[in-house]
Amino acid sequence: MEIRREDELVKIFPVELRRMLVRLEWYSRGLEEIRVRVGQPLMFVYGGERRYLHRSGKQLCRDWREGLFVNTEQVQEMMMYLCDYSKYAYARQLKDGFVTLPGGIRVGVAGEWLGEEKSQWGVENPMFLNIRIPGEKKGCAAWVLPYILQEERVLHTLILARPGAGKTTFLRDLLREISMQEWCKSVAVVDERYEIAACQKGVPTNDMGVHCDVYSGVEKGRGCMQAIRTMAPQVIGVDEIGGDEEGEVLAYAMQCGVSIVATMHGGSFGEYQEIIRQKKKYGQLHFQRIIRIKKGEEGKRSYAIYDGEGKTLCANT
Repeated sequence: MEIRREDELVKIFPVELRRMLVRLEWYSRGLEEIRVRVGQPLMFVYGGERRYLHRSGKQLCRDWREGLFVNTEQVQEMMMYLCDYSKYAYARQLKDGFVTLPGGIRVGVAGEWLGEEKSQWGVENPMFLNIRIPGEKKGCAAWVLPYILQEERVLHTLILARPGAGKTTFLRDLLREISMQEWCKSVAVVDERYEIAACQKGVPTNDMGVHCDVYSGVEKGRGCMQAIRTMAPQVIGVDEIGGDEEGEVLAYAMQCGVSIVATMHGGSFGEYQEIIRQKKKYGQLHFQRIIRIKKGEEGKRSYAIYDGEGKTLCANT
């Protein structure tokens, strides 16, 4: 049964706010984030534009001063719903500061932080929530395939973008497109934070294609090694690389003949080169294609594809 993200979102709001939201048209394809901050107005982000729930509860408004301010009790009620009335059931995710809901909805949690020796979970008094709605845009990466395929082999590819530019959405669709190729036998996705395949009880809620195996909730380096040893992948997909161990494992995977498709924070090819230079264990990595994504003020995205030496192969502005 298809999961309606609107239904999943409404269920986590306090009863008082839920009654208001069911009367409004607040959910649309352009919705990217919902920010819940104690003592601040409830905010919806649509492609870079901000809207606030009006204090009357009857409409959304542009002026935050007219918004309905969230109180401590409402945030605590939301956490109760998020954790299904038991914060310990989500202790493993909360240690990393987030909870994943059906449909790939990811809720970042901030507040008073306690160390593991004092608490079984990370945030003791959560007061700030960032509800990120994933954008599953099938076909958005299909045009890239001719640039990253060499006969029936995927070239090592890195997607480079700043936070919020859509690199995870692009990665998800690119892996799906690769998985759908007739020559493809196995794509392994290491989904450490449940953002790519958005598995629930191990089952992907996002379409990852017919030849895809998913490792959810496992640290990227360990997940990659498990995939290499057990699933014989042609391609491994990972999101937001950066740790030294990850660089070492990815370099090992490349040496084993496995193609790597990954993302990294960065805004230009020059930034990518600097990151690689600074991280000693990334010195053995050699991405053959770099896809740079930039997001403009109005939400419009531009793309550029480089080879491993920085030569521009394609620029779509």
